[in-house]
Formats: sequence, C-alpha cells, structure tokens
Amino acid sequence: MPEAPKKLRLWAEVQAAQARMLVVQANIRDLTLGMKTKEFSAGLSEEQLAAKVAKVKEERLVLMEEYMRLNLFQPDFSGVTEAERAAEAARLRQEALEEGRRLLKAGDPRGFAPLGPMRFTDALYQSERDYGRRICHAVNILSVKIACSDVGFPIHVYGTVIVRDSVDSKCVYHFRRGSHHCQLISSEDESLILTGPKRGLALLDDIYVETDLKIKDHLGQDRELSKGMLSIRGTGRTVKECKIETKSLATRLSTVDVTYAVVKDAVEATIAVEVVQGVFHGKITAYTISVHDRLVLYDSSSKEVAADAMTGGDGRGAMILQLMRPVVSVYLKDMLIIDAQQAGDGESRSILFTPRANRGDEDQLRLSPIGIGKVIPQNTVWYCLT
Repeated sequence: MPEAPKKLRLWAEVQAAQARMLVVQANIRDLTLGMKTKEFSAGLSEEQLAAKVAKVKEERLVLMEEYMRLNLFQPDFSGVTEAERAAEAARLRQEALEEGRRLLKAGDPRGFAPLGPMRFTDALYQSERDYGRRICHAVNILSVKIACSDVGFPIHVYGTVIVRDSVDSKCVYHFRRGSHHCQLISSEDESLILTGPKRGLALLDDIYVETDLKIKDHLGQDRELSKGMLSIRGTGRTVKECKIETKSLATRLSTVDVTYAVVKDAVEATIAVEVVQGVFHGKITAYTISVHDRLVLYDSSSKEVAADAMTGGDGRGAMILQLMRPVVSVYLKDMLIIDAQQAGDGESRSILFTPRANRGDEDQLRLSPIGIGKVIPQNTVWYCLT
C-alpha cells in the first residue's frame, strides 16, 4: 500500500490531537469537580487535606499545559492537491455520518439541557469552606448582535443561539424562533431578544456559543445568515475580576458579535417578580455593581411577553410576571440590583440584594400611588452553580 501523503498524515495527527484535547478537558473537569465533593475531604486532617489539594492542583496544571500545547497543533494544507483535499473531505464527511448514526442510537449529548435552576438552594453548609469548594466562575451572555450583514438591514431573523458548558455539555437556549416568528433587526446596534438561560453557565472548561440563524429575503425565501461556533476560554483561565468581553463570528452572510460578562466566584440568582397592586407597563432589568451592562428580565413592549403577563392586582390576586431571563450569575462579593422602570413617565426604582451560597431573599418597592403599587422579587434564590 502506498504511503499516505505527508500533509494528510499531519491532518490525521491534528484530529488525534483534538480527540486527546477532549479527554484532557474531561480529566481537568473531573479533577475540579472532585475537589468540590464532600468525599474529597472526608476523614482528612487539615494537613492531609492541604497535601491532597496540592497534589490535585499539580495534576491539573500538568493537564492544562498539555491542553494548551495540543491547542497550538494546527494543520498545514499548503502542499495538498485538490484531489487529496476532495478525498480527505469525503473521509471526514463519512466519519460525520457515522457519528450521526451513533448519536441517533445513543442520544445526542448536545441535546436540550435537562438541568434547571435552584438545584442546590436547600444545601446546608457548616462553614465557608464547605460551599467554597462549590464556587466557580460563570458567564452571563449580555447580547448577540448582527454586527455586519452582507444583505443589509432591515432583516427578519429566526433560528437558534445555544450555549454549552461542561455541567452537562448540552444545549442551553438563549434565542429560539421559528420562521413564522422572525425578529426584525433594523441595524447593527440592535441585539437579538434573548430569552435564556434556564440555568447559570459555569466556566469550568471552555464554553461554546453556537449560532444557527436564518433570514427571510424580500421574496420570502429562507437564507442562511450565520452558522458557526465560537468558544469562551475557561480551561486554564485565571479570573481576577469581573469583566465584559466581546467575540466575533464571521460566517456566510454576516458577522455576529457576542458580548458576555465573565463573573468571578459566582453564585446563581433565580428571580421572580410579582405585581400585587395596580398595573405595570414597563421594563425590569438586572445588573451588578461590577458589571453595569443590564440584562432585560421583562419588557412589556416586547412581543416575547404574553399579554396576560402585563397586568396584575385587578381583584383576582397577585400576578406573577413572566420573565424572559430569570437566571443571573453574580459575583459572591458583589451586589445584584433589580431595577423597575415604568413606561410613560419613566419613573424608576431599584432593589439591592446581597449574594450568598443558598436560601432566598424578598423585597418590595413602590413606583407610584397609581399604576404599579408594589413589585416584589419573590424568592430571589441564591445557590452554587456546581
């Protein structure tokens, strides 16, 4: 059998390196999560625990160095002929088909994420050390914008934006619309209306943002606008402060900008808002002292909000508002600020909550003697991500 071309052998080596990266990433995750379990420190003295932690950190550092080295391994196709490219593409396509058949039988790990919020709300911690092992960094997706469109504006956008972290490696939806329910985007400054996540995003390993967006053209035909993936680095990352970052994904007809907040030592807050008197038309947002960019929790002017979720206190009792984004990750030493702004006169009031590892808080505010009487973020529930 003739020897395979050198460049194709190199591509096979790159694929092997990528497969090894997945194994290394899983090992890093297992070591990190293992340190957070009660079994990790069971029966150990302070000295024994310190020695065990040091050993695990050393093992994890070795794996991180291997991961970074493998990540630099890139293929070189400069000496490959068109025939060789076609043969390699056919081989990769066949591998993808075989993987697809396997996933159909085994269940796609990239399917809908089953885990929801408030998984550890009732956890009992004896000391800060108990919950400190469960604290990790997190990410809040702030906006997804069509920064550049080859077909111009306005455009009618539909499709999905999903995010996957290493908690379960499955899809956490942030945008999901069918072709019958497009969002009109009039300029590059306008964000997609995000309606997630259903739980916080843990930055243990890399986080992946996947776009599958389409548009309706002037003839009503479907066209692919953006289909691709970008990563938010978590493996081997040191987070010293909360910060905002933006990454761009250049694809078929557009460039998509994803802006997100990296949150240090995060806990999750699940927020619920109730109108107990009057009628509320306006916007409710959430932000923190360290990250001023706001997450829109509720906007009565948005078509995403059901009509029956805009009013309350009409004699039938309290009305719970249907929030578009009820889950926010917050730095444990930060402050969560919930702001309610009434439409029309623009009157605004804010409530501050102090993050903690578990349990819940409740507070109330009054915007005016008429209209909205009280807005109560019921059960602002704090809990660890992992």
